[in-house]
Amino acid sequence: MLDALMDQPSERIIDQRIRNRIMEAVHTLAEGDEGVRRIWPTEYFEEFYDWIPHRDDGGMRPNSAVTEEERQVLSEVSRLLDDACDATPGNMDADEFIATGWPTRIQPVAQHALTIMTQRGRFSENSEEAEPSSQQLWP
Repeated sequence: MLDALMDQPSERIIDQRIRNRIMEAVHTLAEGDEGVRRIWPTEYFEEFYDWIPHRDDGGMRPNSAVTEEERQVLSEVSRLLDDACDATPGNMDADEFIATGWPTRIQPVAQHALTIMTQRGRFSENSEEAEPSSQQLWP
């Protein structure tokens, strides 16, 4: 029983992991057209929505590892991505989605959010931290 409890990550570690995943999703959005080509339109949206749901699904949950400044820029990205999602059909290929111009409109906002988040770095996936300990952006 004690071993099972030790294997359960704390809420803080879960928040740190989620913040790291959000950074990865924002990185894809910051790549613009290349991000769409790399993972295709459905995953372009879903990679982000896995962590920050569409506004109709409740939006971003509280996260102790995300600063207020980060929350604000992520909200900007989220609003723009939601608008793109609402304005486009769900069955497009990469070139069709790119032709809408949405990835190009989302890219600078996502780049700004990624810059804000990478200034702090990445959190540990296994131990609680008050501030990120790694300047390495991707595992």
